Amino acid sequence: MSDEATMISRGTTGKRILFTILFMIIFRLVGVVLVLVILFELLFSLITKEPPSERVTRFAHRMVRYGYEIGQYVTYNKEQQPFPFDDFPNDPERVDVGSSAAT
Repeated sequence: MSDEATMISRGTTGKRILFTILFMIIFRLVGVVLVLVILFELLFSLITKEPPSERVTRFAHRMVRYGYEIGQYVTYNKEQQPFPFDDFPNDPERVDVGSSAAT
């Protein structure tokens, strides 16, 4: 049933296992950073009654995208390893924090 073109060597799988463990640890750290950023954004908005700065929301967006890239790699949806083996996700699009905020 398996085609030789789709066979994966045990060495490649072994490396993938090690990288998956590494990226799952990084994924947990990204989650902790996101929790801290979210708490900062909420406290900032509560105290100042203004949305967080665009720099903070862009950073949060980049961290979410990085977590997504890690998920894509560890689930075999993407072969390219995420940062630090590739570029950190860049956020070229503008994040509009005012359009969906409740009053």
